[in-house]
Amino acid sequence: MPLKLFDLYAKFLIRVMIVLMFILLGAVALTVAGRYIPFIPRFLWTLEVTNISLIWMVFVGSVVGLRESRHFYIDIFAGGVPPWFEMFLKILNYFVTLTVTYVFVRYGYRFFMQWGLIQTSELTGINLGFLYASVPFAGVSWLIFLIERFYHDFIKKDQTEEHHMADSYQVHHEDEDTKEGETDK
Repeated sequence: MPLKLFDLYAKFLIRVMIVLMFILLGAVALTVAGRYIPFIPRFLWTLEVTNISLIWMVFVGSVVGLRESRHFYIDIFAGGVPPWFEMFLKILNYFVTLTVTYVFVRYGYRFFMQWGLIQTSELTGINLGFLYASVPFAGVSWLIFLIERFYHDFIKKDQTEEHHMADSYQVHHEDEDTKEGETDK
């Protein structure tokens, strides 16, 4: 059951990223249209919406990237190393990612509480705590998916494809490559 919750959370975050992308595109389109089309007014709030949606999209994207092993991992050696060195790199990856996660959660939350909640936007007057909450949110979400990855890597060695998006993504693309190779023959 907890593995299904990880999957649901990841799918939710992907949907949030899609919504943020459409908000970003709409705000930028309105800004550009207001600049070049005379009857469309130049709204200042679109700048705030653009900044907020871009910042949140970056942090939510980093969470999804961590979950899919497309973020914070060095694949420079590409499997040409002994298993013990690969394990060393995996442990080093966990250590560095946990350190960054700790910094984001602890100091991001501290900054959010001390400074983020008392700042307001000069253009729209909205509280900027919503913007600064993206940092501890990303840290906590990284921790959630690090726990999932740790479970798959060290506790449950025989991980299944249905519970791990990165592996299912890789398997899906390998299947497409195989099908393309068969049709070329």
